[in-house]
Order: sequence, then structure tokens, then C-alpha cells
Amino acid sequence: MEPTGKSISGVIPYQSHTISVGSLLLGGTQPVRIQSMTNTDTNDVEASADQCIRMIKAGAELVRLTTQGKREVENLERIGKQLHRAGYRVPLVADIHFKPALALDAARVCEKIRINPGNYLKGKAVDQLLPELLKTCRETGTAIRIGVNHGSLDQTILDRYGDTPEGMVESAMQFLHVCKKEGFEAVVVSMKSSNPKVMIQSVRLLVHRMNLEGMSYPLHLGVTEAGDGPQGRVKSAVGMAPLLLEGLGDTLRVSLTEPPEMELPVASQIVALFPKPEQLPYHPFEALAWDPFRYTRRTSVPLAGLGGGARVKIVSSEPPEPSVDLHPSMLDGLCVSFEQWEKEPRLLEEGKKVLLLETGSHSIQQIKARLNRFCMLNEKAPILLKINSETQDPDTLRLSLAGELGFFLVDGILDGIWVENPHVTLTELNEIILDTLQAAGARYTRTEYIACPSCGRTHFDILARLKEIREATSHLTTLKIGVMGCIVNGPGEMADADYGYVGAGPGRVHIYKGREARMRNIPEKEALDAMIALLKQEGDWLDP
Repeated sequence: MEPTGKSISGVIPYQSHTISVGSLLLGGTQPVRIQSMTNTDTNDVEASADQCIRMIKAGAELVRLTTQGKREVENLERIGKQLHRAGYRVPLVADIHFKPALALDAARVCEKIRINPGNYLKGKAVDQLLPELLKTCRETGTAIRIGVNHGSLDQTILDRYGDTPEGMVESAMQFLHVCKKEGFEAVVVSMKSSNPKVMIQSVRLLVHRMNLEGMSYPLHLGVTEAGDGPQGRVKSAVGMAPLLLEGLGDTLRVSLTEPPEMELPVASQIVALFPKPEQLPYHPFEALAWDPFRYTRRTSVPLAGLGGGARVKIVSSEPPEPSVDLHPSMLDGLCVSFEQWEKEPRLLEEGKKVLLLETGSHSIQQIKARLNRFCMLNEKAPILLKINSETQDPDTLRLSLAGELGFFLVDGILDGIWVENPHVTLTELNEIILDTLQAAGARYTRTEYIACPSCGRTHFDILARLKEIREATSHLTTLKIGVMGCIVNGPGEMADADYGYVGAGPGRVHIYKGREARMRNIPEKEALDAMIALLKQEGDWLDP
């Protein structure tokens, strides 16, 4: 398939500066680097090194490992040496939470450390703690990622901003101000959330703030807890493609609840399908008909089942929900093309016809520029996007459609979607569109699982537990269920879930209703039954 992003004239996107992570150059004009994280116990040197090698062979350009204590730091160094002896020089990243002093130790044994502003300070001021770490990293040549997670914001941030994109950006900027003051450039910054819209808004707002303050730090992209299987892949593309297509992102990780080596081919495909443009035909943050930093749904007039702020409909010869979606014949005589509207704007002034926007030979960015122009002048007419696809490979089609449709859905500007492809069945095509609509928060038709990829902090087989939970609850199509390996990000990342299954330690699980832990330290073997009992108690259970 031809890549969706093309080099087009206009506004130059965000330009990050280049940093070194060991021997790897990242940012600037370098390719988008792909990475992943081990899910082994870092103290098991042999297993961790073996998994690192599998990940590297699958395409990983950086590998991150859980680093909870001094013992893990020592074994991280041993893992690095073992990889070097085997001929692998891919940079290793220490994942640090809760222990600022540990970051100093880790900086001496690996090429990059990740710290989380939400749990790094431990009640102290950032300008008290961070300068010492920057000094150590400068001496050792170690890079840093300031990794903000929607699910683990500091309480002072939550008290002032809530768990919002604004809060996430302020959390990062507090650290970046110190980095700038100290003249420390080897910094990557990330804004991660399990909600693609929140992640996209946060990255956009961060870049806007950095532009205003003369910063150009490289960006790490990722949708946390994307889940597994086709839905996990769709959710990742919905979150990352809209940013890549606007020139944002220097490295990325696809977070799937699968073996980490399975993430890397997906990451490579996303990078290939959605190359960063050299220029944009519109400014990504200015003179837009929508707010790029806060989601709002464009509310057109209702017409032929489209518009009116209702959920996004699918146009298909076999509508997936016949009582909701539309057959093409239902739109006969009602559609006006963009070209027709340009010549005769009055055709859509009364809100009695639908704008049919076909992608054709235009780049996806040019289509968005057209949409912006239309929405600036017309608030009434419903908008139907039509994509004629010739992609034959189902996996490639899934990612390409998720990214292209997500590019528009995350800004709330579509009322209907019409996709034609002669190489797949209409049932398969509709499944991809429904998964994309759900990932973008535009329409919910099935149970949603917010599931983390697991790491060395997870004390149970999360892949097996997710499978069991899905088998028991997939018929509950109106619910969101979180399945999280530990408490670092778990309760926060699944904050918008209805129920949660969160690892609390070896063989123990907390069961959540919303943000509240209703059952604590349930033996793992009893946890699924306990969650089902809670669903019944709350009136959310239906017999399959």
C-alpha cells in the first residue's frame, strides 16, 4: 500500500533537535525509532537477555527494562554486558518509578533512563531533585525520558488541573524548565494515555507550549494499555497516526498485551504507513474549525440518519447495524462533492444535503485542509468521508484505515464513514470500522478492554487472565474493563473503566468499581469470580 502521508507544501511541522542515546541518533531528521519493553524479571539475566535479543531481531532500536531496586540496576548492567558479548549494541533504558536515588545508579549502567514526574518527586520540588540527576547523566552521557502517564499524575497536579491534558503538559513542563535552565539537551518527552484522544491532545498541547518557550525536545509516542489482537493494533494506530501525519513523533512504542516482540512489526508498519510530512497544508494548532487541544463534536443538522451530533454512522451495502447504519441508496440525490461545493456553496447552505468528501488522489493532510476550510464556512451540513481502498493485505488494511479514519475522528468532524475495498468482505470491512470508531471514542458497540502489556512488575500471567476475563465478559457490550498488571499506572490508566482487575502482588488482585477498590488482595484463582459477583451486585451483569 502507498503510505498515507506525503510531502506537501505549506507549514513546516515541529522540528525536534537530535540527541544521542548511546550510539543511536534520535530526533531531528532521523527516522522514527521503534522500541519496546521486556516483561521478564530483570533479575533473571538469562531470560531478559534472550528476550532482548528476540526484540532486537524483530526490529527494536531501544529496549526498556523494569528497574525497581539496586539489585535490578546491577542485573541491568549484566544484561547489557551479555548483549554486547553476543554482538548487540542496542541502547538499554532503565524504567524508574518512585525512587529518585535509583535513577542516579541506573544512569551509570545504561544509555537512557525513564522517569515518571507523577511519582519521582516524593514531595520534593523538581528543582531540588532533578539537577543532580542531570549532572550525573551529563557525566555519563546518559539520555533521559520525561515520561508522563495520564494514570499516575502527581497529586498537586491533580488538585489543580485534574487528570486532563493540561495537567499532563504542566507535569512535563515543570521538568523541562529545569532541563532548559541546566542546558541539558539529551531529553525525550512523552505524554501517554490509554485514551487515544487524551494522548493526542496532550502531545499537541505540549508541542504548542514547547514552541512558545523555545524548546525542541524529541517526542516519544505511545498509547498505553492498548490491549491485544486486532483491537489493540487499531487503538495504537488511532492514537499515533494523527500525530505522525502532522509531523509529531521521533520514537514510538506499540503497547500490546502480547509478547513484546509482537509489538515491533506493528510499530514498523505504523511508521511506514504514516510517514511524517516535510510540510503541512494547514497549521496544526491555529486557524482551525476545531480545537486541537480539547475534543468537541461538530454538531451538524440531522439529515437522512446522519449528523445532529449522533454517533458516527457507517454507509455500506451491508450495514452492520441496519437500524442505525445506512445503505448507499438512502443517500441518493443528497450528496454534494467538495468540488461541487467550491463552485456553488449555496448547495449546502440550507443543511438539506450532505458533503461527500472522497480521498481520491489527495494526501490525507490535504483532505483535512479541505475539511477545515469547509467547516469554517459551513456549520450545518453533515460530513460523509468516503475512502476507496485497494489494499489487499487485511493487517495492513486494518492499520491504514484505523490511522486515516482516526486522523479525522479524534477531532470530532465526521458524521459518516463509507469505505469500499474489493479485496475483503463487507463484514471484515465493517469490523475494522467499528473497532476504529470504538478506539476513537466515536461509537461503542462492544466490551472495551484496557489492558497493559505487562512488565517485570507484573506478578501474574496477564495474557491468560485477559483471555479468561474476555471469555467471561465479552457479551457485556456497554462496559469498559481494565486488566492491569500492577498499581504503578493501573488504577489511574483505567480511571474511565467501569471495572478493573489490578495486580496487587504475587498471587493477589484488587477488584475496582470505577476508581474505587471494592475488593482487595483477592487470591488470583478467585478474582474472576469475585469480579463477576461485583458486576451482578451492581446490576451490570447479563447472562450470556
